[in-house]
Amino acid sequence: MNSPVPDADGPEIVTQESLLLGAVERVGKIREGRLGVVIFLSRLKPQNRQEGHIRIALRMLEPMVNAYRGQMFLFSNSDIVFLLKDPNELDVENMVYKLRALFSKDPLTFADAGDGQDRFCSWYDLGGNDYQAFLALAQDAAQEARQKNRSRGAARAVAQPMDAKGLDGILTRLQAMDVTGLVSRQAAMVLTDRQTAEVLFQEYYVSMAELQKALAPDVNLLANRWLFQHLSLTLDRQVLAALSRLALRRKPDQINLNLNIATVLGPDFKRFLKESAQGMRVAVEFQVLDMLADSRGYFAARAFLREQGAQVVVDGLNDLTLQFMEVEHFGADLYKLSWSPELKDGESGALPLASLDPEALLLARCDSEAAIAWGVERGLKRFQGRYVDAMLAAFTMAHCDHAAACTLQQCVARHGVISGGLRAACGNHDMLDSLPVMRAPKIRPRET
Repeated sequence: MNSPVPDADGPEIVTQESLLLGAVERVGKIREGRLGVVIFLSRLKPQNRQEGHIRIALRMLEPMVNAYRGQMFLFSNSDIVFLLKDPNELDVENMVYKLRALFSKDPLTFADAGDGQDRFCSWYDLGGNDYQAFLALAQDAAQEARQKNRSRGAARAVAQPMDAKGLDGILTRLQAMDVTGLVSRQAAMVLTDRQTAEVLFQEYYVSMAELQKALAPDVNLLANRWLFQHLSLTLDRQVLAALSRLALRRKPDQINLNLNIATVLGPDFKRFLKESAQGMRVAVEFQVLDMLADSRGYFAARAFLREQGAQVVVDGLNDLTLQFMEVEHFGADLYKLSWSPELKDGESGALPLASLDPEALLLARCDSEAAIAWGVERGLKRFQGRYVDAMLAAFTMAHCDHAAACTLQQCVARHGVISGGLRAACGNHDMLDSLPVMRAPKIRPRET
């Protein structure tokens, strides 16, 4: 091993930008038939440049990049660059059009700059006269990324990204931790034909912010997706162990769990079903991006869950995934669509909700009456979110003999935990763990 050089900057950090530069330099030797394309997502408005949308864009590009023996790079500023070998230009044009549609809320995607330049996308014929310009772009990007990394090193944030070296220590602490106090629950409701609102299920999960605070406050657990995936497998086991010790006045009729695909196929979950889930229906919620990353594993997990009489839920859907993915092919029992104000925009009226049975669609993250109203107008009956939490707490307080000692906010918070001081402060645990039948909310007619 080489000896360290005094005052050296340390080993060069590998970035997507530096990887692109290396690829472009190699391509320079055999440039014929090579095409480079840059999608300038960094020029989008911040609210239109969300991480979930960028992941969908990468998933959309993968088949074409693989088909044309290419490479793809995601810059730190969110720009996407891909190289292709002998591509069909019509295929590339169609894909770029789909990407424009994916980010169509931003005026950049279809705007005419007036100078004939496309500010959303640039093509480079590397076999022709564009190679030097593309090489310069890669060089500039690599240099800028290098400078950013040096700046970060000089003023390192308090929360350091989790790395492989630190993962072992974090896993050891997690394995020794009782996570019961970190487990939250949230009810979902269904509107019935009897004009009532009933609890459909209770979802049990761990807040990542609370886990980081308790486990490693100086480490960003989410900084590295693949290391976090490894950590989350251990977290799954700890959550299952905590739920096996669940001490409630009444267990829910159905419990929904957020688990990894590998966990569902492992021994801990099978043991949980056999020993701890008696008397409850069980459903497992999978994130749509995890399902896309391991479709074979997902279908194996779905088959196992069906054998056990458990349900399958697709979580993390939004207006974009419904427009660009045929999610019904997942063959799930329930699909959770996340509410956002953008759903009220013009293109939301064209959402392909008809491809899904309304009985299999739940509107999640309903934080207001407007969200419930939007869903009801489209024939939806299943809802989850803070507005539902407030309804449940208000019903509880209307019938609880200890209600005078609580505020609505306190009641909402106590419904959301399964142990700890918040729960202990409640004077009526029977009401806290009940599954009431409420009057369906009266939705105000939309103004025209």
